[in-house]
Amino acid sequence: MKAIIIYCSKTGNTEKVATAIQSGLGGNADVIKLNLNNDGLLREFCPDFKFDLADYDLIFFGGWTMMMKLHPFLTAYIQRCENIDGKKVVGFATGGAIFSRKHTISDFTVLVEKRGAEVLDFHYVTTLLGPLLTKKKLNNARRFASDIAARFYLDPVSTVL
Repeated sequence: MKAIIIYCSKTGNTEKVATAIQSGLGGNADVIKLNLNNDGLLREFCPDFKFDLADYDLIFFGGWTMMMKLHPFLTAYIQRCENIDGKKVVGFATGGAIFSRKHTISDFTVLVEKRGAEVLDFHYVTTLLGPLLTKKKLNNARRFASDIAARFYLDPVSTVL
């Protein structure tokens, strides 16, 4: 399995979750952090920059919620990824409001499935300005990734007794 984690982080919370996810995958994932300036915004959306995902079997996309949706630039990059069709995709997001969770997951799922990929799961971490990003929540993100790896590697034939 070759995995990649692509994310953007405004305050560092999503970056911490991405690091926990990479750890949960045994450190065996490439990581791409979308470049942000000091204000926590992407310098600009670069429509000519595309991720070619042909070499990856498992793709994690992460960002923070913005107005109950995944960050719009991350959404734009997902829309422009090459060779995403037929891939297994996992999402993760951080956000201050738990009520954003359902909207974010729904929007992510629709976006990824329109691209012809399969959403395996989604992990939402409530952060509320950082103090609520606890070790327990980071451990949960690590376990989430370990569970995804175990499900991804699972051979359905071997489960038959």
